[in-house]
Amino acid sequence: MTDVVLDLGKTRCRARSGGAIGEAVGAPGLSTPAGAGAALASIQQAVTATGVTSVRRLAVGAAGALTDPDAAQHLAERLHTTYAGASVAVTSDAVTAHAGALGGTAGVVVVAGTGAVAVAVGPNGAVAVVDGLGPVDGDVGSGAWIGTAMITEAAHSGRWADVVRRRLGDTWRELAGDRSYEHARRRASLVPDLGALAADGDAAAAALIASAASALARTATEAADEVGGVDSVAVVGGLTGLGSALLAPMAEAVRPLRWRAASGSALDGAQLLLDRHDLPHERHVHRLRR
Repeated sequence: MTDVVLDLGKTRCRARSGGAIGEAVGAPGLSTPAGAGAALASIQQAVTATGVTSVRRLAVGAAGALTDPDAAQHLAERLHTTYAGASVAVTSDAVTAHAGALGGTAGVVVVAGTGAVAVAVGPNGAVAVVDGLGPVDGDVGSGAWIGTAMITEAAHSGRWADVVRRRLGDTWRELAGDRSYEHARRRASLVPDLGALAADGDAAAAALIASAASALARTATEAADEVGGVDSVAVVGGLTGLGSALLAPMAEAVRPLRWRAASGSALDGAQLLLDRHDLPHERHVHRLRR
């Protein structure tokens, strides 16, 4: 019997047991109709993909757990039954990402990829989640947000049109002004191109990255202000691939918060929450023991 930790997002579910990794398609979120059932199916597929046949302890960070704690508790109960009475811990994927990035301590973590959200956890366990509203209503500074800005600029002025066409194909103009969930990842695929443009001295590209950094820093600061008593911030996610062009202005803009390099992943955070019950995140973890 062994331990399994999982990161269950809306796109992908990843499981880890020792050095074995299993993947499956994600689930729409616990707060959606039949969300716990969809989550359970994704988890089972990912666990099976690791090759594990007997589970002793299992922890999962699942999208929607903060929004719908009743569904998170229901998922914990179903996992406990499915895996023959295994010890189970269920929380939000935002909580596991936070715990992994800051090693289980209080502070703010910005998850900046296709979307964007800041999660603050205070010393007393208070949690604030800022943005993460999706590409229609928010995710300001995210990869999809950057891609939308690039496509809009290309359509209006011709700047970056060749770059956008190479990445998205001849139908790229159909995405001008698009903010849909459906095409968010496609728009976000332009981020590496923007980074390359900025590295080659394109001032407009550098300015767009700086705008994203400023937006993400505001999101982080708002989350910190909501919980109080935190003094550090880290960022994780695909946008970190932009390197110092994004991270340096972010670090400057979040002062007096202290900038920290992320120390681990969401899977590391799930393992930490599996092993420890004394962290500030504990009130948001739904547990069933053997």
